[in-house]
Amino acid sequence: MMPSTTKTFRSNLSSTKMQKELAHLICNMHSCWSKLLVEKELGNYAPSIWQVKLAAEAITINAANKTFAFKNAEFSFDVHLEEPHNTGINYINTIPVYGKGTYALDEKNQVLRILNLVLDH
Repeated sequence: MMPSTTKTFRSNLSSTKMQKELAHLICNMHSCWSKLLVEKELGNYAPSIWQVKLAAEAITINAANKTFAFKNAEFSFDVHLEEPHNTGINYINTIPVYGKGTYALDEKNQVLRILNLVLDH
């Protein structure tokens, strides 16, 4: 099951709560992070695990334009250095990632969803 890019709230969103929820949604946008792995062209060293860490404080929000930007996300993934994978050496690589995107809120300001996310590394 693919994670949702939508988050529902019980009350109107504060700026801090939006930052936290955007961080959660960004970290779980598997299609964007998978695409970044493909762009790394790891070939036979393809990762089997990856993880994204992003502090809510690293996100800036432009509410008027419904845009956001973030810096210093940590994108970590393993690289298999020797065959076979079950006995070879795994190396964990972490790269800093920056990004920006657009979001939308429903008419009650309770449902936040990411419309577009562009990553830069």
